[in-house]
Amino acid sequence: MTDTAATQVSPELTRWRTDAVELTYTDSGGDGEPMLLLHGGGLADWFTPLAANPTLKGNRVIRLVRAGYTDAPVPDGLTVDDHSEHAAALLRHLGAAPAHVVAHSSGCTVALQLTIAHPDLVRTLSLCEPPLVAALADPDDHELLRAQFGPAIGSVIAALSRDDLPAAFHTFMTLVCGASYRRVMTDALGADVVEDAVNRCRYLFTQESPAINAWTLDPAALAQLRPPVLLIQGGASPPPVHRLVAHLAGLIPNATTATIPDANHLLPLTEPTELGRIVDHFCRSSTTR
Repeated sequence: MTDTAATQVSPELTRWRTDAVELTYTDSGGDGEPMLLLHGGGLADWFTPLAANPTLKGNRVIRLVRAGYTDAPVPDGLTVDDHSEHAAALLRHLGAAPAHVVAHSSGCTVALQLTIAHPDLVRTLSLCEPPLVAALADPDDHELLRAQFGPAIGSVIAALSRDDLPAAFHTFMTLVCGASYRRVMTDALGADVVEDAVNRCRYLFTQESPAINAWTLDPAALAQLRPPVLLIQGGASPPPVHRLVAHLAGLIPNATTATIPDANHLLPLTEPTELGRIVDHFCRSSTTR
């Protein structure tokens, strides 16, 4: 990959290009251990509250906004592997490796691919509410998930065909996050951020989701993961999420599982302090082992 010079977008976000794509990121700086935050699908700001939370103040926190979530166009056909290579390039560019990598939802696929392909860049791996996709879910749940997600995805495709992005976003987020998602997002991030996410959501449905569903994962690669792994779930998340986490915990040697009571897929927005506390404790205890 070829790197180009970074330019400031604002005091908070830095624009940076690697290969043919643009990323943006925030970097708290300092001499703490680097921590890379990889957001989930549909919302570039899933980790904005966590990045600013005092629980992580001892770390150098880097919040990456992935390709497809900046103002720049992206080439067609970006894969999970492509996104993981972008993250690897950024860590090297910033001199921030090895890093504690923290991911949410679809960002967990990128984080896992990064860890498998570049274990030297990852100090620890924390996966928050991994997505219910075939590569990760308990095999016994595959038929159930097809039955649950199929009609909703059909509604999303129909909404996209009539260029109704608000309907597509609402259908998907209600399925994944529950009926209160809009209020939670607005309370945590502001109405303008949520509206911007709605206006950008075509990428999620037309490129990101197909790439994630096409991603495959060899169980043997999980058995050989070198960095310590933390799996985080919401106590109020549906049973298939809990079974997915248990399935991964059975495949990853010495994986640790943490549950945040009464939380669901929205937990980076509803429980940033508890999430930060859990992640920081895990990273510190893993480093001192």
